[in-house]
Amino acid sequence: MEDKKIKKSVGRKLSAIILLGLESFFYRFGHAVACHPWSVILGCLGFVALSSFGILRFHQEKHPIKLWVPKNSDFIHDTNWLTSKFREGYRIQSILITAPNVLEPQVLQKLQDIQNKVENLNADGITWEDICFRIPVVDFNFKRRKRDVKENLILAEDYVDVEEDFEFDLGSILGYDLYCNIINRLETACMQHSLLELWKFNEQKIHNLTEEKIIKALNRTTVSPVYGHPTDYLQLLGNVRRNETGHVTGASALLSLYMVHIDFMSVNFDEDGNEAGTADWATKPILKWEQKFMDMMEDVSKHAQGIEVFYEAGRSFADISAASMFQDINKLIVGIILMFIYVQINVSKFNMVECRLILGSVGLLCILMAFVVACGFCSLLGISYGPVHTALPFLLLGIGVDDLFVIVTCWKNLNVGNNLVSLPEKMGQTMRRAGVSITITTLTDVAAFLVGALTILPSLQSFCLYAAAGLLMTYIFQTSFFVACFVLDERRIKKNRNCALICYKHRDYKPNPCSEVEYSKPILYTVYSKAVFTKPGKLLVILLTLGFAAVGLRGSLLLKQKFDLNWFLAEDTHLYKFNMERAKFFPDMGHNAGIYFGGLNYSAELPNIHRLVAQLKQEENILKNLEEWYSEFQSYVKLNLKKDISTDIISDDEFSIYISKYLFSPHGSKYQKNFRFDGKLLCGQPAPPVTVASFEFKFRLFDGPEEFLPAMHKVKKLLYESNFTTGDRFSTVWGKILANWVTDEVIDTELYRNLGLACICVMVCTMLLIVNIVACLFVFFCVLLTLVSVGGFLYYWGLTIDTTTCIGLQLATGLCVDYAAHMCLAFLSQTGSRSVRALKTVTDIGPAIFNGGISTLLALSMLSLSHAYIFTSFFKIFFLVILFGLFYGTLFLPVLLSFIGPQPYESSQVTEPQTEAVKVYSLCDAEPS
Repeated sequence: MEDKKIKKSVGRKLSAIILLGLESFFYRFGHAVACHPWSVILGCLGFVALSSFGILRFHQEKHPIKLWVPKNSDFIHDTNWLTSKFREGYRIQSILITAPNVLEPQVLQKLQDIQNKVENLNADGITWEDICFRIPVVDFNFKRRKRDVKENLILAEDYVDVEEDFEFDLGSILGYDLYCNIINRLETACMQHSLLELWKFNEQKIHNLTEEKIIKALNRTTVSPVYGHPTDYLQLLGNVRRNETGHVTGASALLSLYMVHIDFMSVNFDEDGNEAGTADWATKPILKWEQKFMDMMEDVSKHAQGIEVFYEAGRSFADISAASMFQDINKLIVGIILMFIYVQINVSKFNMVECRLILGSVGLLCILMAFVVACGFCSLLGISYGPVHTALPFLLLGIGVDDLFVIVTCWKNLNVGNNLVSLPEKMGQTMRRAGVSITITTLTDVAAFLVGALTILPSLQSFCLYAAAGLLMTYIFQTSFFVACFVLDERRIKKNRNCALICYKHRDYKPNPCSEVEYSKPILYTVYSKAVFTKPGKLLVILLTLGFAAVGLRGSLLLKQKFDLNWFLAEDTHLYKFNMERAKFFPDMGHNAGIYFGGLNYSAELPNIHRLVAQLKQEENILKNLEEWYSEFQSYVKLNLKKDISTDIISDDEFSIYISKYLFSPHGSKYQKNFRFDGKLLCGQPAPPVTVASFEFKFRLFDGPEEFLPAMHKVKKLLYESNFTTGDRFSTVWGKILANWVTDEVIDTELYRNLGLACICVMVCTMLLIVNIVACLFVFFCVLLTLVSVGGFLYYWGLTIDTTTCIGLQLATGLCVDYAAHMCLAFLSQTGSRSVRALKTVTDIGPAIFNGGISTLLALSMLSLSHAYIFTSFFKIFFLVILFGLFYGTLFLPVLLSFIGPQPYESSQVTEPQTEAVKVYSLCDAEPS
C-alpha cells in the first residue's frame, strides 16, 4: 500500500480550491432543492413554458443550398445571380425503356401509348401543355413539306442532306420583313427529346412502322422534324449495336425526356420544399403534375409486357430521400422504449414500493423539456432548424441518461448508516459528488459543440448550436427538476406508497429480500479484481488497446471522402432502379453544367470567348457534349454577313444586329434559351444588350473527388484566364452537381478541423475543472484513441467521409468524453494505492458509465434494422463510439491509472464517509492479484 506523503504545490492547492468550491456549491444546491422540491419543479415547468414562446419564431430551413453548401462558397452567390437573371429554367422527367431491341415497332408503339398518357395527364386541371417548357419551332424544310403532301409516312430519305438547307441565311433570301413575318407566326412546342419526334408523334404513322423504316430514319435524320433544330438521336439510345459500315442496327435501351418549365421567382422552398432539405426548384402546380406522372408511370411499369419501364420525375429524389430519412422513426421509438425499460431496471428495486416508475419517466421527461427549451431559445435567436436536427433528441437521450445514472449511482453509494438521516442532507451529499462529475462532462460537451458551430457547413453549424443549448438545458433539468422529483419519490418510498398508485399506502410493508440485492457492484468487483486487474488481464487490455489503435489508425488513413446520392435511396424504389439501369446502359451520361457570362461587352470579348471555346474543346477527358453558340455564330456571320468575328473587330451595334439575326435563324434559334437580354428580343431588330449568355456541357462521370475536383477547378481556371474585363465582368461555371462538389471539397477538412478543435476544447475544459494535467492528458488520450478507432473501423465497415459521417463523428466527440472524464474524476477522489483506487473507482462510478453506454446503445439498436443510409450510418457510428468509448474508458483507462495514475485531490485525504462499495468489499484495501 502506498503511504507516501503528498507534497503540496500551487497546482494541487488550486485543484483543491476548485474542487472544494464545486463540491460546496453542489452540496448546498442539492440541499436547497431537497428542501423546496415543489418550488424547483414549478420553476422549471414555468421556464419551459416561457421558453416555448420562442417557437413562435421557429423556422425550418428547407432550401438545400442554405443547408448543405458552405456559406462562403461562390456557388451560393452564383446560384442567386443565375436565378435572378435567367428567371426561368426546366426540370426533366425521364422514361427509360429496356428490351432486347428497342428499335422494334412494338416498342415504339408502347412508347407512343406512354406519350399519349403523358399528354393526357390532368392534375387538378393542370396538364402537360400548362407546365411544359416551350421552345420555338423552326420549320423551313421545304423539301420535306413537299414530300409530306405526297406520302403518308415520313421515310428516312426525307432527311437526306437536310442540314444543307441551313447553310444559308433564309432572311437574306426572302427579305427580313417577310422572313420575320413568318417567324412571328411560328408556334412554340413543348420541349421533349424522344425518338417519336422522327414521326412527329403521329400515332398512325408510328403504328405503321417497320423495323427497316425505323433504322433508316434513325441513321439518316440529323434535324428534328418537330423543332427544326439539329438533333443527335443516338444520345437517346443505350447499348447501341452497329453493322460493319457503322450504321445503327439495334439498341437495348431508349430514353425519353420531358422538360417542365420552372419560374425561379415563383419558387418558395418554405412552402414547397421538404423536411429533408433535398427538394429542387419547383412550384405547387409542377409538384402536383409530377405526382400524377409518377402514379401513372408506376402503373405502366407494373403492367409492361415484353419491355421493362423505368422512370424518374423531377421530385423523385426529394420524395424518396425525405421518406428514407423519416421512415424509420418508428424503430427509434421502439429503441426509446427499450431504453426506458433499461432505465427502470437500473434505478428501481423490484418491489411495489421501491420501483421508481415515475422517477424513470421524469428522467426522460427532462430530456424532452431540454429539447423544447433549446428549440425555443435558438428559434428566438433566429437559428434555423434543419433535417439533421432529427438526431438531436437521441443525442440528448444518450448524454442525459448518463447524467441520470451518475446521480442515482452516487445516491446508492452513500452509506445510509452514517447519520445521514435528513433527506436534504443525503441529497446534498449525493450532488456533492454527482454534480461535479456531470458538470465537467457537460461543459466539455457544450464547449465541443460550440467549437463545432464554427464550421462553414450551415446545417452542421445550426445543429451544433441546438446541441449545445440542448445539452446545457439537459444538465440544468437533470440537476434540478430530476433531483426535486427524486426527493419527492424518496418521500413516497419512506411512506410506503405504491410506485404507480401513489395514493395507495402499503401497511407494514416489507420489501422482497431479493429486490434489495445490488448486482452491478459485485459483478464489477469480481470481474476487475479477479480478471482485469491481474497481470495477465492488464497485459491483455494493453495488447488489445495497441491492436485497436493500430488497426484504427490504418483505417483512418485509408478513410476516403466519397458521396453518392444513390446511398439515400432504398433499393426497392423506382428512382434507385432507374439510376442503376441508366448507369448500366448510359455509363457516359455525365453531369449537366454550363458556363455563364453576365453583362459583358460581347463585341469586345468575342476574341476571349473564341479562345475559351478552343480550350474547352481540348478538354475531352473531363468534358463532353459541349453545346456552345459561338462556333456556329462565327460560321453564320462569316458565310452570310462576310465578317470573321474571330479576327475582325466589330462594333456593339454590329454585334446586336448579327446576334439577333443568328438567334432567329434555323440553326441559331435553339440557342435562344441560352441568352437573356435587357429588353425583348424581336426578329428583324437589333438585339438589346445581353445580360446573360451561356454554354452548356457535361462533366464526365468521375470515380471520386480526386477526379472531379481537379476537373471542376480546370474549367474554372480556363474561365478565369479568359480575362473578361468589360461590363460587369461576371462569368462562372455552374451546375447542380457543383453543389455536392463544393461541399465534398471542404467536408474532410471540416471534419478533421472540427474534431481537432473539439479535442483541444475537451483538454482545456477538463484542465480548468479537474485541474490535474496528468488526468486531463489521460482523458484527452482516451478521446483521441476512441476517435481514431471509430474512424478506422468505419472504413472497414464500408463508410466514407461525407456530411452524414461528419455530423455523426461530431456527436461521437460529445459522447466519448463522458466515459473517460467520469472515470478520471472518480479516481482523483479516491484514496489508497493506485490499484486500490482504480478498483474503487470502477465499482463506484463504473455502473453509471456502463448503464449510460448500454442504454444509449439500446435506444439506437433498432436502427440496425433500417435500410435508410442516414440511420444505418448513425447506428454504425454510435455503436463504435459506445464500444470503443467503454473499452478505453472502463478498461484501458483504469489499467493505466493503476500503473501511473495521478495523486488524489488534497480534499480526498480528509476522512470521508465510506461508500457502500468500499464498505461491502473490504478486499479493496488489498492489492488485486
